Amino acid sequence: MTRPIIQVEHLIAKYDERVILDDISFEVSSGEIFFIVGGSGCGKTTLLNNMIGLIEPAGGDIWIDGDDMATATYFEQLAMLKKIGVMYQSGALFGSMDLLENVRLPLEEFTALPSEAMDSIAGDKLAMVGLEGFEHYMPSEISGGMRKRAAIARAMALDPKILFLDEPSAGLDPITSLQLDRLIADLSQILGITFVIVSHELASIDAIAERVVMLHQGKILAEGDPKVLKEDRNPLIHDFFNRSLEERTEV
Repeated sequence: MTRPIIQVEHLIAKYDERVILDDISFEVSSGEIFFIVGGSGCGKTTLLNNMIGLIEPAGGDIWIDGDDMATATYFEQLAMLKKIGVMYQSGALFGSMDLLENVRLPLEEFTALPSEAMDSIAGDKLAMVGLEGFEHYMPSEISGGMRKRAAIARAMALDPKILFLDEPSAGLDPITSLQLDRLIADLSQILGITFVIVSHELASIDAIAERVVMLHQGKILAEGDPKVLKEDRNPLIHDFFNRSLEERTEV
């Protein structure tokens, strides 16, 4: 049996004494497009931040590709972080750098490659997300959807096994969001990248999610194929996965 690439075991997350996530456990398979879903304030982004090491869990364990973040040494954690890439909700591109310079940043931080090689790799990553020819554009000169694509290119700079995306479709129109969904699906299929995506966007969940965990009040309320969860008898689960278009922007 293939070992999961991510294992979250009995995770507890707190802000001061307030418990945000309580006894969260699930697994993500290699190559899977996995969504963390739920209403606003349910703890989706907190869970993501625990998984990528920005927040230290108050309890439990997170295993990335067989390594336990909680017990890893500093250098082991650095090696683990090279296996993942992160795209934040805003894209978080540096406004004073062009797209090529933004994508180069992880290479400058974690490799000793010659500058020409860094430029070549960064250019290749931009081409992978459909931004060939935009290498020297500034973030302010491109659309929101293109900024999200550039952020994904930067997240792929070190050829990670796992990409974590925080609300990738937030602020995008439906057509641009659909194009981004197709890009994610293509990257997963062609490169075998595992995607962990935080989202409440039903259109994206319907289009590309292979499996989800649904959070509610700090607990896992449901887990599985979203197409199956649409038929769940629990009204909270059923209503979430069967929202009308008008309701989607309100969750």
